[in-house]
Amino acid sequence: MTLHDFFRSFLVASTTVLLITLAGAAQAQQVDEIADTGRDDIQLQADMTDAIERNVVVANTALVFTNAGRHDTLVVCVGYDANGNVLGRRAAKVPSQGVRYLRASDFSGGADFVGSALCKARGHVIPSAVFLAPGAITHLDVRSTKGKRATRVRFPLIATY
Repeated sequence: MTLHDFFRSFLVASTTVLLITLAGAAQAQQVDEIADTGRDDIQLQADMTDAIERNVVVANTALVFTNAGRHDTLVVCVGYDANGNVLGRRAAKVPSQGVRYLRASDFSGGADFVGSALCKARGHVIPSAVFLAPGAITHLDVRSTKGKRATRVRFPLIATY
């Protein structure tokens, strides 16, 4: 290996490490900029009661997260419309053994849509989804996979109108 080859390899490796570091910092900053919009169990109970008693005119989906871990965790979600376009990003800090939820309308700023959401949480969360409509509440399908350090969640159908 010539000195020229050594410096070229060193330059390529250094540039790669720098880009990876900058990408990680950008991701961390992006997560920090997502506001915690999680609501607690009292608000969920009120939303469910309002739906059953027909005190609402808006249908909405509650994306519910139960933290089964010993530590507080952060759940970060991305909402998509029916065409796969990103509507918005939201987060919820879920206390150990606690419950928090997001609404579908959080992703769209209150605009009507039908779509899906993908979420990731550090630790072990148990997800569920409830569709809140005037006069009724309905459980919706949720898919999740638990890894060693994170839980990935897919809400295949969320809506607000």
